[in-house]
Amino acid sequence: MKRVIALLIAVILVLSLCACAAKPAPEEDLSASADGTEKATASPEPTAEPTPEPTEAPTPEPTAPAPVGRPACSLEEYPKVDGSTANIPMAMNLVRLVTGCTEDEAERTIRFSTTDYSYAALAEGRCDLLLVYEASHPTKEKYDPVNRFDMHPIGLDALVFITNTDNPVDSLTVEQIRGIFSGNITNWKEVGGLDAPIVAFQRPELSGSQTLMLDLCMKEVPMAPVEVITVSESMGDVIDDIAAYDNTSNAIGYSVYYYAKNMYTYPNLKFITVEGVAPTNETINSGEYLFINPFYAILPRTGADEIAVNIVNWLETPEGQAFVEHCGYVPYFRY
Repeated sequence: MKRVIALLIAVILVLSLCACAAKPAPEEDLSASADGTEKATASPEPTAEPTPEPTEAPTPEPTAPAPVGRPACSLEEYPKVDGSTANIPMAMNLVRLVTGCTEDEAERTIRFSTTDYSYAALAEGRCDLLLVYEASHPTKEKYDPVNRFDMHPIGLDALVFITNTDNPVDSLTVEQIRGIFSGNITNWKEVGGLDAPIVAFQRPELSGSQTLMLDLCMKEVPMAPVEVITVSESMGDVIDDIAAYDNTSNAIGYSVYYYAKNMYTYPNLKFITVEGVAPTNETINSGEYLFINPFYAILPRTGADEIAVNIVNWLETPEGQAFVEHCGYVPYFRY
């Protein structure tokens, strides 16, 4: 009996051992430990897809340019300035502003040789800076200012037509103006005025106002010869000639707006409106008046005077443009 019980116990033990051997062990990831033995580590959790690296460097934000301060120097250091007659008041105010000199000192400093002669002065190194209107075609051909100089527009002016207040004609069209100065219209009655001959005055070829007349108004229409249209040598002469002509209401001529309005005025003269638009600061700035053109601050392209460069840079700032307007000119920029 005892033998049978012993056999049953042995069978049970064998079956128990078999069951333990059949049970699978959990999976393990083996990696090397610090001492070279393998150790079990848990399988890593899946991670999100990595963000790709940028292929280009980010563009930096642009930085604002440093503000341009008002230039300052002594009168002895001030650059030699030349230019057009109509820009003399601005030149006078500018030298006083920059150097702090007196009005008398400014008058002795500023000596302008007029438009085309000043381009020659800059080309030949006899000045450092021009405050000037556009050059005539012969001067452009000779000196090539667009490619040879640094030209900075700083203000606007206009070609204006002047007659006597007794003249009943207040307005002309572009075609009528061309007809008068080409010699095709010779009597005021042809343009709505009195039955009286038209006496027209023009400027010499090498003058700023003549350049504006040819470029802005006449275009391809040739001017009448000097036997038909009298030449007034200076800007003041043309205004004097119109005012002093014996039959005052018969005369007509042209000038630049700033000069005729602010520098050389007669109470008995008036501006002719063009296509019904009168020349004013507002119509010139807006472009409503037809015959407008910039004037410039011009530097040599190489070897420019440092103070002259600073002056030009300042004239293009809001403060500099306010100065141009304060001098009575129409500023080029509106900030």
